[in-house]
Amino acid sequence: MINFFRIIRQQLLAENKFSRYLLYAIGEIVLVVIGILIALSINNWNENRKQKLNDIKFLSNLRYEIELDTLVFADKITEYNLINENLIQTLQFLIRPTGINENERQIVIKAISDLEVLTPGYKNIERNDLKLADGTLDFIDSNLNKKYQQYIERVKSNNDIISKLGESLQFVVLQDLYPKVDLDYAGLTDNRIHFDLEKLRNDRTFKNAVNRSIQYRNISILYMNNQKAKAYELLIVLKEKLK
Repeated sequence: MINFFRIIRQQLLAENKFSRYLLYAIGEIVLVVIGILIALSINNWNENRKQKLNDIKFLSNLRYEIELDTLVFADKITEYNLINENLIQTLQFLIRPTGINENERQIVIKAISDLEVLTPGYKNIERNDLKLADGTLDFIDSNLNKKYQQYIERVKSNNDIISKLGESLQFVVLQDLYPKVDLDYAGLTDNRIHFDLEKLRNDRTFKNAVNRSIQYRNISILYMNNQKAKAYELLIVLKEKLK
């Protein structure tokens, strides 16, 4: 193709047809410019396609991360509801005048064992931190980035609150629970915890410790439900973005 154009130029110059040569030269320049523009367009299209694929991958990873967050929150909520159910049953056993059978005793033992259990539903390992730090999400969708940042801040704030409740509960357990029971995690007897039901029945500090544990856990469940709801709101936005 280059040789073909060279031959035409030489013929025009040889025939001293300068005006036609000038038109030809302009045409050749136009063709070169058009070729360059086409090449740039193809390159830009290819770069945009690559960027779009990277954005889709990033948003998909972010959606997966938040979906895992919802599972973490849901598992914690289920766990804490089960603990509270055992604690409420324990209080009911203390109220009624009759004794307890072996199955009910195991419920009380389980409730006492779990009385101090209260930790946040920690967010998943954030695989997208570097991408977020370099402004990727803000570039893709500034409004979505704002919602995600608010979500992260809320999770951190809620986790701080739950952590403080957990620390307070640890103090309650040490002060008002352990002095009332005999622990046996060394396995010297059949049960990990031994207690006198009649003594616990008349022990206000023990019953208050159980009630406080239920209260702290209910507050934590409320915060985790809030976290889960915010995660679902984000997932809706992400799914729309990925359509």
